[in-house]
Amino acid sequence: MLEALGGLALLVKGLSFLSQALAVVVGGPARRVLTWATARSRRAWLAGTLVGALTLNSTALSLTAIGLAESGIASFGSALVLGLAAKGGATVALLLAATPISAMALPIVGVGFLVSLYKRTQVWGEAVLGLGMLLLGISLMVQGLLPLTESELFGLIRENLESSPLGLWLLGFALASLLGSANAVAALALALAASSALSLSAALLLTLGGGAGSGMILLLTTWNSTPTARRIATAHLGWKILLSIPFVLFLPAFARFSSELAQQVGLGPSAAVAQGHLLYHVLASLLVLPLVRPLERFMRRVIPDTEYHISPKYISEEALKSRELASSLALREVGRIGDQLSEMLTETVKILARGNGDAADVARREEKVDQLARAIVLYLSDLSARHPGDSPLMLMMAASEIEHMGDQVRRMLRKQDKLYAQNLEFSEEGRTELADAAGKVLERLRLSLAALATRNEALAAQVIAERMHLESLLLELRRSHLRRLEKGRIESRATTLAHLDLLIVLDELDQSITRLASLSLDLHRPLASA
Repeated sequence: MLEALGGLALLVKGLSFLSQALAVVVGGPARRVLTWATARSRRAWLAGTLVGALTLNSTALSLTAIGLAESGIASFGSALVLGLAAKGGATVALLLAATPISAMALPIVGVGFLVSLYKRTQVWGEAVLGLGMLLLGISLMVQGLLPLTESELFGLIRENLESSPLGLWLLGFALASLLGSANAVAALALALAASSALSLSAALLLTLGGGAGSGMILLLTTWNSTPTARRIATAHLGWKILLSIPFVLFLPAFARFSSELAQQVGLGPSAAVAQGHLLYHVLASLLVLPLVRPLERFMRRVIPDTEYHISPKYISEEALKSRELASSLALREVGRIGDQLSEMLTETVKILARGNGDAADVARREEKVDQLARAIVLYLSDLSARHPGDSPLMLMMAASEIEHMGDQVRRMLRKQDKLYAQNLEFSEEGRTELADAAGKVLERLRLSLAALATRNEALAAQVIAERMHLESLLLELRRSHLRRLEKGRIESRATTLAHLDLLIVLDELDQSITRLASLSLDLHRPLASA
């Protein structure tokens, strides 16, 4: 039994080694393929299958696809299909394990180890080493399970398992949820079938449960993420569970087909398990293609957008026909981003002044800023493609600057949170000075945003001219902090790095505000000429 467990450990680590090494080898081309695949679901299927087969890391690819969907780069359908197809592509590892190459497991481990000793070929060596560990793990599991098959206790356990198809399916589901890998469960089923510990039908049931359960890791990973991410992860898991039902209902026919296919290529029961594993995942990715749109509508009803989700309000595809109209609407949308940023900084000033406040609201508004900035940048790229000129570029730079300022505001709160985690507190004078400085930066932000929204050159020029005054103020605050340090103030000494870091962040934030005012001046000219 311990030998079988050791084989399982080798198998799991071998899969990890192999997928990580292959991801490094094909990482650059794979990312380009994924970018190409986001346009259509059929492209996503081809890319997911290809990259999944090359990297053997379907979970990472699925999470990447979900991230692309959250960014607005990929659609719900493309992300779902890409993740499902990646699972199918990754099953090639099990097909290798079912071929005669598995008898060469130890020599492959040795060759991989030697090749990995050289820096230039280290990654390739680790890939070969991972493959050898995978094959050796399956071989050890088969050897460890063979003696168990002769015991009466194991016979009773096998009889009970095979008499309960649902129990075997649930066992595979639980194992895949725990291991985070359908391939690992399928490899276990392959070893059990090869050692006659389970019949082919029972091994396929275990594999089907593992294939469905591998989607649990996506759901758990995206549990606290955006509605888009949870919709894709839930659809991925639900679709695989749903598709496993007809395979379970027609299990004898499925087992017979897999067995006959394995015999035709001259392989045994282990190959039948690997081929069944491949067939299930390939069909899961193909059959979902015509159902993507109704499935997306259904998932939107099941997991609606939350109150914190925000989408563009003014921009539209129809407006892109007119450069003037699209630019004006985009400017209004950039103003909305600025409103969210202004609220973020307002709450942050309150937190700095009082030492507490609604930090969660600031985090939610930062997410809104990111969502709107991402959407407006993509919209402006379409506008620039149709109507080349300076206006889209200036607006894109303004949206990017505002998004960057949102990051800076969150950085200010993280500095304070770090102090609280260490049970430290700013001195009363230090906190007052920081809050006052942040308040002045907030006033300048509002002026800069007003200049942008109203195309007021006088306001923009005022913000730029007053930059030197704020620089002088921040310099004086550093001198004030130094005087407290010279006096030996305990609170000031304990929080000195955080205090100085916050002054740096405020300075960087004001620099962005000044750049935004400069953009307002530049933006007025192309809009006026347009």
